Amino acid sequence: MHKSALAVAALLATSVPAAAATWLVTEENTGGIKGAQGSWNVKTEGNKLSGDASMQMGNGSTLTYKFEGESEGANYTVTLSDRTDGKKGCVWKGHPPASGGAQAKGLVGYVECDGDKLIIRASVVE
Repeated sequence: MHKSALAVAALLATSVPAAAATWLVTEENTGGIKGAQGSWNVKTEGNKLSGDASMQMGNGSTLTYKFEGESEGANYTVTLSDRTDGKKGCVWKGHPPASGGAQAKGLVGYVECDGDKLIIRASVVE
């Protein structure tokens, strides 16, 4: 019985449950014009994250994509894939804003997509 209790304890210690959250997200071009807004359904496990996005573009069409990446402290590196707008090679470098105030609870960062540059702002819905 002692061995089975140790086995269960070891299994529980190595099984970190994935947490889920919704992030409200806005994508803008570098000129400040909103390109899309919507949400990311984020699953986290340790410092890894993955999920999918459901966004509405400024022209009313839907933008969806998948993402995966990792965090290092409050800094994120996230690869966006399968974008319905055709952008490829997109990597977001998200971090807390440099200025304080109410926006300090969110994340902001540039996305590089094969020559295009966007800004993503995100906040976690609790």
